[in-house]
Amino acid sequence: MPNGKRKIADGPKTIFRCYAASDEVQYKAVFEKRQKNFELILAAQDIPQLMMDSIYAQFRYSTERVRWHGSGDTFSEEYALAICEVARRTPHLIHYLYTKCLHIWLPIIMDELVPDNLLITASWGGKYDHLIQHSYAFPRNSRVVYTEGEADALGLPIDHDDSHAYEGKPHAFCHLVHGTQPAGSLAQAAVQLRKKQGGFVGYGKKHRAKAA
Repeated sequence: MPNGKRKIADGPKTIFRCYAASDEVQYKAVFEKRQKNFELILAAQDIPQLMMDSIYAQFRYSTERVRWHGSGDTFSEEYALAICEVARRTPHLIHYLYTKCLHIWLPIIMDELVPDNLLITASWGGKYDHLIQHSYAFPRNSRVVYTEGEADALGLPIDHDDSHAYEGKPHAFCHLVHGTQPAGSLAQAAVQLRKKQGGFVGYGKKHRAKAA
């Protein structure tokens, strides 16, 4: 953080940026809130109860779903199991998440410890992509594409509102690259072209699901 300012450091193999990382650089309050949540989990003596308290602090009668991790991922087996426990305690809610930590989730899935109301989407583009390719554990999976044509060529639907992550039978789907992208990258060019054409470039109010 030069001069106390947060800055994204793109790696040599970066092809697109996560929108959440861009949010944390742009909005100090967003970064601080997410960092505080992470610290609370690390310090918690009872992680499931901490998360239950957090859910009900934000709960509304209209709440139908809980998406885990607008930013971040399941960083440990203990945390993943805590999410499973919270889902078991709240069978009236649909819980769902995206993850690249497939090595953590695979044994939990194989041991049948994931409740039916917790839906896991494996995200392509990580260290453990081979577990999507060679395992039956992650039939619900998503990948980032640059254009609608790329999704069509793959024969996959594009998700704009998270519904593919929490509805229907487990299946593969896509997300269009969006948000602030590295200067001069193909990802940036794709976003700028869609913007000129009046197409999708990010998630506004009309794209938000009814989630806690």
